[in-house]
This record gives sequence, structure tokens and C-alpha cells, in this order.
Amino acid sequence: MSQQLELLTESPAQWTTVSLLTPEIQKKEIKPFVILALKELEGNPDSRTSSLMNADKFSAVREVVRHFARLRSATKDAWHLDDVQTFLEGLRFSPDCVAELTSLLCMDQMYSNIPTHLRVKPGLLSLQWKIDVSLSQSTQQRNKESLQRTTYVILTIKLTDGQTNTYRLSIDKFQALRYSVASALKSMIVLERRNCMRKY
Repeated sequence: MSQQLELLTESPAQWTTVSLLTPEIQKKEIKPFVILALKELEGNPDSRTSSLMNADKFSAVREVVRHFARLRSATKDAWHLDDVQTFLEGLRFSPDCVAELTSLLCMDQMYSNIPTHLRVKPGLLSLQWKIDVSLSQSTQQRNKESLQRTTYVILTIKLTDGQTNTYRLSIDKFQALRYSVASALKSMIVLERRNCMRKY
């Protein structure tokens, strides 16, 4: 599975309702729905949206457009046709709709005005660390030429937008980072267990 397809399909549970509606959508409805969805996401909703006869089908297409817009803002890479087609086929769109929607979602112009509220920071692709032990001359005892050993942790972080960042941390700072990450994860687990955060 490619990296793009893995990114697109990372939360399969969110597409359960959408995949129930997609087989009913016709090819002629795709382009108008995409245009209306883009206008709504850009903060300029069309008055026709409120009077749509097929509001459920529009909602399904809007969810797909929103998903692609969010992920595109994170990765900055153009979508691969095969990955988009595979994802849409998994949502049970008809072959005609898959072809039409793929051609629209792979157009760069579609993402030129991605709204600020949809933009996401790049995700973490990989994290590597190693121990760096360096020997430095003690400033207090230069005349005796004594050596002092200093230990650091080198973190190399790769992001989904292609950036690679390297950090050099002391052991204390590294332990503080570990504690902060563990605390954040614990808070997320507590939140996920609350009824208001569960999807029905």
C-alpha cells in the first residue's frame, strides 16, 4: 500500500455512512456537488445548497472533498490517480463516478483556496534517536587538562511534507520531552473514553 493510500484510508470507520449513499450517486451529479462543496468549504456557500433535493448524496460528496482538501494541505503532494481511484472504489462509488471524481480531485487548481480551518500541520512519518557522547575540556581545570563527558540524545524527525528536523537534547530535556508526550497521550485516552467523543 502506498503512503498516500495509507493516509487516505487511515480512519475507515468514518466512511460507513458515506459508503451507504455512494452507490446511488450518478455521474451527472458529481461535478455540481463538488463545486457546491468547494464553495461551502471556502466560506461562500451557494444558496442552492439549502434547497437540494438530494441533500444526503451531496453530504457524502462534500465529506470526500473535505477529506482530500485537509490531507492535501498537510502533504502538499499531488494525488496519484491510482490511489484516488482505489480509495473511491472502496467507498462503493460507481465506475463512472470514480472516473469523474478522480479527475476533479487530482486537479491542482481545486486546492488553491484551501480554507485556513481545513489546513493541518504535517504529520510524523518517522522518529529516530541515537546517543551522542562527546568529550569536552573542563573550563575550571584547564591547567590540568581534565576532560568532562557530556551525553546528548540526537532526535531525527521526518514529517509527511518531506521536512527532516534534527534536535540535540540533553538527557534532562529528553526526559522532559518523554514526560510531556506521555501526559498528552494519557489526556487523549481519557478524552476518547468520554461519551461525547464516541461516534454512533
